[in-house]
Amino acid sequence: MSLTVNLTSEEVAQIRQITHVHDDSAAVTKAAREYLRLSKLLELKAISGSVDFEDVSAQLEWLELDEIDFPK
Repeated sequence: MSLTVNLTSEEVAQIRQITHVHDDSAAVTKAAREYLRLSKLLELKAISGSVDFEDVSAQLEWLELDEIDFPK
């Protein structure tokens, strides 16, 4: 997909420096993808610790051991 982005030459130079990519288009592409990746990480960090779950690992272990007739 093609997209036109209006950036100053200084902004493009900063993006090239930060991404360590010399091609303007490739540098902007890499910066945009990195921005999306970091945005997703921030979303995950925001919900960290807010997901409730019940620890059923002991129950699952007993069920698994029961399936193989492990002595109890």
